[in-house]
Amino acid sequence: MPGAEETAEAAGKPAATSFAEGWRREVRFLRSSFWDLSLVSWIPLLLMAVVAVQFSSGVMRKLPIVVVDEDGGAVARDLTRRLDAAPGLRVAARPADMREAERLVRAGDAYAVVLIPRETDRAVLRGETGSLTVFYNASYSTPSGAALREIGNVVQAQAARLAVDQTAALAPGKVRAPPVAAQTTILFNPQGSYELQLVALIHPALLHLVFMVAVVSALGRELRDGAIGPWLSAAPRSAAAAAVTGKITVYLAVFMGWSLLATGYLAGLRGWPVLGSPLMLLAGYAAMYLAYAGVSLLVTGLTLSMCRSLSAAGLYAGASFAFAGAIFPMESASAFARIWSALLPYTAFAKLAAEQWMMGAPAAVSMPQLLVLLAFLAVGAAVGMPRYLAAARRPEVWGRR
Repeated sequence: MPGAEETAEAAGKPAATSFAEGWRREVRFLRSSFWDLSLVSWIPLLLMAVVAVQFSSGVMRKLPIVVVDEDGGAVARDLTRRLDAAPGLRVAARPADMREAERLVRAGDAYAVVLIPRETDRAVLRGETGSLTVFYNASYSTPSGAALREIGNVVQAQAARLAVDQTAALAPGKVRAPPVAAQTTILFNPQGSYELQLVALIHPALLHLVFMVAVVSALGRELRDGAIGPWLSAAPRSAAAAAVTGKITVYLAVFMGWSLLATGYLAGLRGWPVLGSPLMLLAGYAAMYLAYAGVSLLVTGLTLSMCRSLSAAGLYAGASFAFAGAIFPMESASAFARIWSALLPYTAFAKLAAEQWMMGAPAAVSMPQLLVLLAFLAVGAAVGMPRYLAAARRPEVWGRR
C-alpha cells in the first residue's frame, strides 16, 4: 500500500514510470501472497502436466470389445482373431449370448459388441453375403467411434480377402484387381494423434482461463481492499492507465513463459513440429492474452466487484473450449452457439493454432485471426479502462466483494 507521500508524487510521474511502478506493485503482492503466486506458478504447471500425461499415448489402442459368435464356423473364428490382432482393438470377452454382452457394455467393460449370427459360415461358402451386426455405446462417442472405425476396417479387409479367395476357387482366370479403388489420404494429422489435436488446444484453453482469473483478481483486489484510491486517484489519466497496464503486463509475461513451455513440450520433447510459423503461433498466444486482458478490464469496469468479475470470468473463459469449433463443429450448431463462439477470443486463437501448427498455412492466412483478437483488446480497454480508473475517485464502490 503506497503512503501519502508516494500518492502525492504520483501526479507528476510520466507514464513509463507509472508502468514500472504498476509492475513492481503487482510483483510485490505476488511475493507476499502464497495462493495468488500459486495461481500463476505451480498450478498452471500441474494442469498442463495432467493433460500432457493423459494424452501422451497419442492414439487410442486396445479398446475393449466383445464378440458374440453364434455361428462358430471358420469364418467367425478367423474374424475374431483378426479383430483381436488389430492394434486399436482388444477382444475382452466372448459371451455366449447378447444378454451377457449387454451386461458387459453397461458395466463399462467394452465399447462395442460384434454379433456374428448363425449360418454366417454357410452363407459365405455359398457365395452369399454374411451379415454381421455391430452395437456400440454412443454414450462414449470418441472411443466407441474409434472402435467402430477399426471394426469396419477389419471386416472390410476380411470381406475383400474372402471375395478374392472364393473367386479364385470357382473361376481362377477371373481373379483381377477391382476396376475402381479409392485412396484416402489424411491431411495435417496423418497419425490420427489425439495428443497433437487435443493437447495443442487444451493447454492454451487452460492457460487463458487461469490468466483471466488472475488478471480479474489483480484488478478486483484493488477495489475490494479500497486500495485503488490511494494508488490511482491522484495520478493523471494517462499515468493511471499506464500503472494498470504495468500490473496486467506481469501476468502477460508469466503466461507467455508458460506458452513457450507448452509449445516446446509438444514441438521439441514430443516431436510435433510447428508446420507453419512459430513466430505467428507465439504472436497468437500474445494476442489471445491481450484479448482476455481487455475482457478482464471490461467485466471489472462494468461490475466494479471482484466476486462478480470472477464469476463472469469463469463462465466466459471456462466455456471457450466447448464453443471454439475445434472439436465440435459450429456449422450445424444453434444460432446462439454460433454467436457465443464468435464472442470468444479463444475461437480465433484455435483457428490460428490449427493453421500454424498442423496445417502449415502461410502467416498471412492467420493475420485476420490476430486482428480479431486485438479487436477484443481495443473494445474491452476502451470501455473498461475509463470506468475502472473513474472508480479510483468513487469511495462508495470500494470494499465490494
